[in-house]
Amino acid sequence: MAFALCKTKHPREMYLLALTEMCQRFAFWGIGNLLVLYLVQAHSLSDSHADQIFGIFTGAAFILPLLGGYIADRLGYRLPVIWGCISTAIGCFLIATGVLPLVYLALVFTAIGGAIFTPSVYAILGRVYHNKHALRDGGFSIYYAAVNIGVFAAMILLGAMGQNKHWNLAFLLAGCVQILGLAPFRSIMRKVDLDNSAKKERSQKSIQFPAKLHKHEKNRIFVILTLAFFSIFFWFAYNQGGSSMNLVALRFVDRQIGNFEIPPSWFLSMESLYLILLAYPLAMGYSYLVSKKKDPTPPMKCALSLFAMGLCFLIMTFATRKIPQGALTGLVGPSYLVVAYGVMALGEMLICPIGLSLITHLSPHRYTAFLVGVWYVCIGVAFYLGGTFASFMNEFKLSEFFNVFVVIAFLSAIVLLLLVKKLEKMRHANTL
Repeated sequence: MAFALCKTKHPREMYLLALTEMCQRFAFWGIGNLLVLYLVQAHSLSDSHADQIFGIFTGAAFILPLLGGYIADRLGYRLPVIWGCISTAIGCFLIATGVLPLVYLALVFTAIGGAIFTPSVYAILGRVYHNKHALRDGGFSIYYAAVNIGVFAAMILLGAMGQNKHWNLAFLLAGCVQILGLAPFRSIMRKVDLDNSAKKERSQKSIQFPAKLHKHEKNRIFVILTLAFFSIFFWFAYNQGGSSMNLVALRFVDRQIGNFEIPPSWFLSMESLYLILLAYPLAMGYSYLVSKKKDPTPPMKCALSLFAMGLCFLIMTFATRKIPQGALTGLVGPSYLVVAYGVMALGEMLICPIGLSLITHLSPHRYTAFLVGVWYVCIGVAFYLGGTFASFMNEFKLSEFFNVFVVIAFLSAIVLLLLVKKLEKMRHANTL
């Protein structure tokens, strides 16, 4: 009933676009989230070496969208989506060979694929909601959760295949799913005239580009850049989900249920499951609060996301408090990771779809995809730093290592909270 209700209110194009990105996320994060486990288990790399590679890959994959956004704003949004899917699929097929030099090449193709795919997809989604402002935050939240079905499925299916030493088949399946993702996008191309829109924008740019920004546009861009900067602290901590927290699940969590050993990736899959479960309650909650004129502002939601991330790692600090430095095994209760990933998912829902909704709403149209790229550059910087820092986890007592993220998240949340009123004023929401 809730699905049907939301489907009648939200554009059908949003669901088709979600199917496209669902397949892309299955492939991209099928490689990304399993990369550390794959390198450690299949290629016998050390934890620190695998974490460093993870940091470089995720960092590059989320810095490159700045270039992808620049290209999309000039070529239109159709071709970058197609090229991105094809490049990611090539990456999956290369890593499926299991040859280590080709694995590194696969990561290059996968990173480039995600970089040129992502800005265009969110620019298209912004257009879908261009005259549906009251539904934007809810729609972006539903969309974000829907595409994470792909991540959840990848962690369950590909993680189980990797647990049974079938890594090559797992990545081959990821590539095939990515190719299938082009089918729903064909329907989008028929329903949204992206080429004509892009040509119209280019013809306007030929007359007025570079156009002088008005004061309210500069203020809105400042708001976008400020929230993008604070998002670095969130994603720095978030990156631990696929690196240090994954290794905790592998080495220190009691994963045995009778004769069955839970694949470590299944704990990470819980984060995606929570995203899916939270989407509709949050979307309906936002709609209700909008009707009562009590909806928290985007800057406030971003501050709350940082508080949630601090709480997530407070749980991890408590869970690992009895593990001595240098330990190789432990018996951490699985419920700690299940709860921690749940709180992390809540934080993610408060910052990522809200941030992307804000960018596509506030940014001048000629800079939309570029500013989406800037948002992802901040994620890339955070992921690189997070992966690099994770490589030192064995140099600390685990509880002390996770406590670093508690302090960073809470401090940045407090600072952002102090800026909320100023940022909301600069957003000029009454003229949108």
